[in-house]
Amino acid sequence: MGFSLDQILPSLESFGLWSYWIIGLAALLEAVFVTGIFLPGTLVVDAGGVLVQQGALDFLDLVWFVVVGSVLGGEISYWLGVLLRRGVEKRKKLEDSASYRRAVRLFERYGGFALVLGRFFGPVSGLVPLAASAAGMPRRRFVLWNIVSGVPYALAHVGFGYVIGHVASSFGPYATRLGLFAVAVLAALGVLWWLILRILRLMPFLVSVLTSIGGAIRDNPDVRRWTLSHPKTAAFLAHRFDRTRFSGLTATLLGCAAFYILCVWCGSVFDFLTADPIVLVDTRLASLIHAFWSPELLTLAGHVTALGDRRVIALLCVASGVLLLERRRPDLLLGLGVALAGDIVSVALLKRIFHRPRSDLGYFTEVSGSFPSGHAGLSVAFYGFLFFILWRVKLLRAPVALGGAVTLAFFVGLSRVYLIEHYLSDVLNGWLVGAIWLLAGVAAAEWWRDSRSVPERPGTGGPWHIAVVGLAAVCLAAAAWQVATYDKARNVPVPVRADETFDRVETLVASGRLPGGTESVAGTPLEPVNVLLLARDEAAVEAALDKAGWRRAAEPGFGTLARAAIAAWGNKADATAPVTPYFWHDLPNDLAFQQQTPDATLRKRHHIRLWRTDFVDAAGLRLFVGAASFDDGLDWGIDWGLLHHIDPNVDAERDGVVADIEATGEVASTTRIRLSEPRLGQSVAGDPWFSDGIAAVLTLR
Repeated sequence: MGFSLDQILPSLESFGLWSYWIIGLAALLEAVFVTGIFLPGTLVVDAGGVLVQQGALDFLDLVWFVVVGSVLGGEISYWLGVLLRRGVEKRKKLEDSASYRRAVRLFERYGGFALVLGRFFGPVSGLVPLAASAAGMPRRRFVLWNIVSGVPYALAHVGFGYVIGHVASSFGPYATRLGLFAVAVLAALGVLWWLILRILRLMPFLVSVLTSIGGAIRDNPDVRRWTLSHPKTAAFLAHRFDRTRFSGLTATLLGCAAFYILCVWCGSVFDFLTADPIVLVDTRLASLIHAFWSPELLTLAGHVTALGDRRVIALLCVASGVLLLERRRPDLLLGLGVALAGDIVSVALLKRIFHRPRSDLGYFTEVSGSFPSGHAGLSVAFYGFLFFILWRVKLLRAPVALGGAVTLAFFVGLSRVYLIEHYLSDVLNGWLVGAIWLLAGVAAAEWWRDSRSVPERPGTGGPWHIAVVGLAAVCLAAAAWQVATYDKARNVPVPVRADETFDRVETLVASGRLPGGTESVAGTPLEPVNVLLLARDEAAVEAALDKAGWRRAAEPGFGTLARAAIAAWGNKADATAPVTPYFWHDLPNDLAFQQQTPDATLRKRHHIRLWRTDFVDAAGLRLFVGAASFDDGLDWGIDWGLLHHIDPNVDAERDGVVADIEATGEVASTTRIRLSEPRLGQSVAGDPWFSDGIAAVLTLR
């Protein structure tokens, strides 16, 4: 079978799709050494391969864009190398980089073929062209190898993404809410690690810039004159930036950080006292997380949260204490005591002051107040200082210690939120309290270290050393056993509220027990309740809507959300795509149904969210409240196509739903009641809507 030219070259339509251009740009930036250090362009190309597998993009079209982008990026790196050859001093700084030295060794060993190999070595990708330029590689030879290197890179990574997409599709039916939760956690953790790496990479540059600014200020003639006329004040300020003593720059930076964290903590307390929207999110988020509970995750979260148990903390404290005494490090022992004692006392006092009740949905039984979270505070103050100790005794490098401390604190706080032992605001506040005392502990340790000489460590061996190591090992083993076997009294499941009999819907509305609007997770008013159904149970509701051509929306999960995202991206249909949760009476919707339009695309769909109430009429029919609206498209230029935009006439959608259900012959009677006055509002995407305040009441047979 032969190939025609139009089968190989990119189709003209592909030039009008932003996805190809974005992925090609990512490949370009990955190949430029300046941006390739921090931009994961290869991951974007892999994601493009997933879109190819799902049919949203064409394989060869995407390969062409990736090849061109990577080749152009190599060209940019080459010419940057030409410029750097003229600046010997800058080049010397660059050659101090381990990645650059690796690129040079690769080029010296393989020559032009190193450009091909370097494409698959992450940050080295953009440094190999730089090394080739610095080595004086002939221009024509570089262009040839640069073009050749782009082809296997594009084929390999687009193909890899295709395989990943195939595997994800195969496991799609099994990737439910558990998978979605895992992906969300990994994404959040990835962002944390990325921020840590960014901070560590930018810190030397920031210090250099601040040093230059400080030197310029110091050498200013006006400042010099002021210094001569105010010698004591000038000496005090100069001492604050002295790098040779703890009371200088170190104390200044720690003080500024502590002051900033203290201000943030005061702001969070003020939010709690004034019922700021972040606190209103707590109860809704707890209800939403409760829907993501699974036996496996509850067990795992229980083991993670055990790291904050007082028995585990006590055992680890004894182990670290005896080891520090044996190593003769009173500075670190003092800092650990300050961080731990300060956090425990502060959290205990704050709990007694605010006395916030725990959520009824909590997994374990707790008797102390909810605000702030003691586990979250200890995860930062105690474990953060343990990682500081490991860095100080040179067992861990600074990036590893910082990353480990942040990761552990993140997972402990997450476990408290997932178990609903604490609200989100409790954990955030606990982290801040812990951070304050962590800095206090570091300051105390550095003060002792600066003001007193650290005794020399005694030699290893001997009965004392063996006894200390043995005691520490026993404590660590006991702590690990506590974590592995952790369990405690559990809350009795929240009892289902008893059904309440009513005679007329109008009576419920008049009593104020039937709110006429929905809300977002943050408490923002959203679309109105405009459909009320009286049915035997959920099965009867689903049967009537299914007969009317409406399909039940799938539960949010990794597989269902990924399928919906690809359908929206490719402007294709997905008859059971998940619907964004809304809240009514602080509870997320129990059911959601949707109906496709003649366009057969997920970008446009009719849908209704339904809540199961506790109200039952004399005939035994349960009341379901619903909010119907019409998604009329996605706007890629406003919110990146992440949110559907609704048609403003929600009353028309109400009438459409009623007509569809009535056409099935499953409706015994239809009436209309007023839930509110005519009003205007906005959707979750900020789209305006208007309503006459009328709701249709349908009694199903």
